[in-house]
Amino acid sequence: MAEANYDLGKPFSVQFVWRIPNRDFLRALFVAEVIHQDLVSEKYVVRLNEFLAGRQEDNEGNMRSAEELARDYWYLVDKLTGRKISLAFEVDDGRPLWLRLETLTGEHNFFTRLNELPSALSDWNLDDQNEEE
Repeated sequence: MAEANYDLGKPFSVQFVWRIPNRDFLRALFVAEVIHQDLVSEKYVVRLNEFLAGRQEDNEGNMRSAEELARDYWYLVDKLTGRKISLAFEVDDGRPLWLRLETLTGEHNFFTRLNELPSALSDWNLDDQNEEE
């Protein structure tokens, strides 16, 4: 059974990795703030408060120069700031999360599902829980 190592309102770093079509890797480091703990499913709900750093590597792990960056993908990475997402408690171990590219391009709703609630749940607000506790 996994345990939450961070309490509500506490920040920690989370790193995401994607492989883009040219076979390069994008690594992005964010500050995530815990806004909810789901003890039943052993997950945090976090807000990605700040994009701290990123790098693009070729297949061999060599860092790409600024001129070689896939700017369209980095634009999408930057837009993740402020998003609310659900992450397993194990994410706080510092290891990178390898994600499908579709999560970055929006074809998969990993970064959007908690930000676009159905109208029936429009009064549900995770931010309120953090303020109450």
